[in-house]
Amino acid sequence: MSTNYISYSGYKEYEKCPYAYWFKYVVKYILKVPENCINALYGTTIGTVFEAFYKQQIWRDKDIPGRLLALAPQHLDVAIKEALEKGRQVDWLDETANYHSKKEILVDLEATIPIGVQTIRENRFVGPRMDTEFKLDFKFGKYIIGGRADFIIKRVKPFGDLVIVDGKGSKHRELYVDGHKLAKGQKIEGTQLKWYGLLYEAHTGTVPDGLGYIFWRFEGERAIEWVEFSRADFVTLKQEVLATLTRIDFSTSKLDAAGRGSKAYEDLRQELFPAQPSFGCNLCAFATVCEEGKKQKQKSRPRPRLNLPEGVTELALGIDD
Repeated sequence: MSTNYISYSGYKEYEKCPYAYWFKYVVKYILKVPENCINALYGTTIGTVFEAFYKQQIWRDKDIPGRLLALAPQHLDVAIKEALEKGRQVDWLDETANYHSKKEILVDLEATIPIGVQTIRENRFVGPRMDTEFKLDFKFGKYIIGGRADFIIKRVKPFGDLVIVDGKGSKHRELYVDGHKLAKGQKIEGTQLKWYGLLYEAHTGTVPDGLGYIFWRFEGERAIEWVEFSRADFVTLKQEVLATLTRIDFSTSKLDAAGRGSKAYEDLRQELFPAQPSFGCNLCAFATVCEEGKKQKQKSRPRPRLNLPEGVTELALGIDD
């Protein structure tokens, strides 16, 4: 099997844990208990609602928030339907889920859609070009780097610039936007946006004027985070991505030659697609079928607090780790 395509999601997965990449993209492993999609429903729904804002030219309406809020229930139903069609599950009883009913998600959408409209107004995210879910796949030699930008906007005056914007629905704002937890004071790398930037330049020969995240839940200055970048960043990222894709292609071909199911195959799999246990195991759908992931999740599980007499600490008892 030749691997000649990689998306940002795939690249991020491989960098985080090659074994998880192997499960998801090489063997396309089907879990006995499907992944619960509830935590992704808010972000998916608000994203498609604002996609409709542009595609249906709702920005022309007098009551923009009202029109968008009326769309929310339908868009949520579509998000659930598409998740189920992809083999995921919707388990409202899951204690780890952020929501436990459709109503709870709709309440969040009712609170944040008007905020999103205000952010678009304040930042003039309208103009002669307003593309949504724009496919940017580009072939470099034998390999394809794939990408789909949420929004590509040529803004009206006083800006007049072309920006690529990606929407984020997390309550944690930028904390996990780069695929790992940011340290205090650490700047956003913005690899996802740089990914889209390099593909945009490959198509057009020009560099976008701006790359930014829009955080739907936040207002004012906190609603937008512009990512610093240069053309050199695109060159470096392209080299890194193509090197990674070349390595994956070589590894999958080598595994195919060994024959799946053989001991040689499993030995090679461990060498070429090793597990990299981390905090991310707590959110990995494949942790249930990965021994290293199971151990990591057990290690990360909070230990019950002991009711100790006043003045006595766990450290004093020699059980603090």
